[in-house]
Amino acid sequence: METTHPSGIALSWWLRDRPVRQRFDRLTDRHTTEILVIGAGITGLSTAIELAERGHQVTVCESNAIGAGTTANSTGHLDAHPEMGPYQLLKQLGRDAAADYVALRLAAIQEIESRCAGNCEFERISGYHYSESLEDREELEQNFKAAEEIGLNVKWTEQIPIPHAGCGYEVEGMARIHCSKYLDRLVEIASRKGVTIFEETMVEGPTESEVHQLKAGDGTVEFQHVISAVHCNYTGSMRLYAATPPYQSYAIVAEVNNPPADALFWDNSEPYYYVRRAQSDHPSLIIAGGCDHRTGTEDTLAAFGQLEQWLRERFEVTAVVHRWSAELFEPTDGLPMIGQVASSRNVWIATGLSGVGLTLGTAAARMLADQIEGKPCPLEDELSPSRLAISSPVKYGSEQAATTANFAERVLPAGNVNADELHPGEGRVGNVDGAHTAICRTHDGCLHRSSPICTHMGGVLHWNEAEQTWDCPVHGGRFTPDGTRLYGPPESDLKSPGE
Repeated sequence: METTHPSGIALSWWLRDRPVRQRFDRLTDRHTTEILVIGAGITGLSTAIELAERGHQVTVCESNAIGAGTTANSTGHLDAHPEMGPYQLLKQLGRDAAADYVALRLAAIQEIESRCAGNCEFERISGYHYSESLEDREELEQNFKAAEEIGLNVKWTEQIPIPHAGCGYEVEGMARIHCSKYLDRLVEIASRKGVTIFEETMVEGPTESEVHQLKAGDGTVEFQHVISAVHCNYTGSMRLYAATPPYQSYAIVAEVNNPPADALFWDNSEPYYYVRRAQSDHPSLIIAGGCDHRTGTEDTLAAFGQLEQWLRERFEVTAVVHRWSAELFEPTDGLPMIGQVASSRNVWIATGLSGVGLTLGTAAARMLADQIEGKPCPLEDELSPSRLAISSPVKYGSEQAATTANFAERVLPAGNVNADELHPGEGRVGNVDGAHTAICRTHDGCLHRSSPICTHMGGVLHWNEAEQTWDCPVHGGRFTPDGTRLYGPPESDLKSPGE
């Protein structure tokens, strides 16, 4: 049974018995600090801790309650294997930079382990990258050799301890973690280090090239530097929006009779599927994830169905006990954007962390602190938000086509929607009583009407039936059924139809 956010959105496995609650005050007056961090997920809190340990005065503002965002809705994989594959990373960056990138994530796993201090269900385990087809041997061997060359401790094997696996390689020294417990641990450390934290404090986006004051909650914050650590782009850089399109990813927790070994597993399909044990004391509970797609462009119930089918074809499933989805931002060139925002003087960002934000968010902390202090930083140019080769032409063109198609929906004729025909859980966009409307009927039978235009940059919303949210395919804004802002770049709720 799913645990839900007050909005109705399903929360992760980690939050089923750990309700998200507000622990810190909302900002209500003028506040002055040296460095403002926007966002209290793993990236924001890790960065705040790193800066505080270096003697800086740091304030963190979280728009919701800590734990309601992406970090606690992750699946808890900690690995250093490149998302694009070792061979492609080696080809794209060269040996030295590729090795630095892997070392960055390996150090992040070590940092997380150190901060856990024996808690947070942190477990060092191996990872396995594999294919179910022996025809993929050449491709996997190519990645295996590249993985060795860039610093991963790998072993080739044709005995992958998971059903249907054909061949692949083991990556030693990876880990798994309880995401919510680790987030609480970061809050504890940050508070002890003197970091000031505000919750339920939405900060306006730092869109100017140099900004020293922003509205926040019911007050304002004055600062010397500001760091956007809200997972998505939250600055005025249109280039970053284009380079980090939003994706939705799905996860299921199931009880099985034939659990895999205690390890991380991910195959070579596109998008890939992955599996791990959910917790140490219950080995028959596993988490499976995958079926990623551009936010707002696919049938979300079908995605869950596809993931469950994949799971049942490989495991003896006795019960599906939980499911949820989360949004991520996929960089079009496969590398995150960490550093100073282009053309800005004091605005910094970490975004495009793909589905591996637990390690990249942790790694970003040291990189951002070094750059703010003017210290040399490995990969500063390669991961710069203003780098020139920010995306592959094919991938970039494909993503922009999705954006263009969505904007076209604003001018194309919209069909009529009869509210009486909407079943509980359904939502549609169309003409209702002469107005372009996003209309939905929630599972309790309540009917909600809003403008279908995202308040960020005017994308047309699509109904997410699985999560009961209005999602924007353009930049990933998400809203509750009644139009309340939930997540992403938008700073305000949806308007009424016709406004």
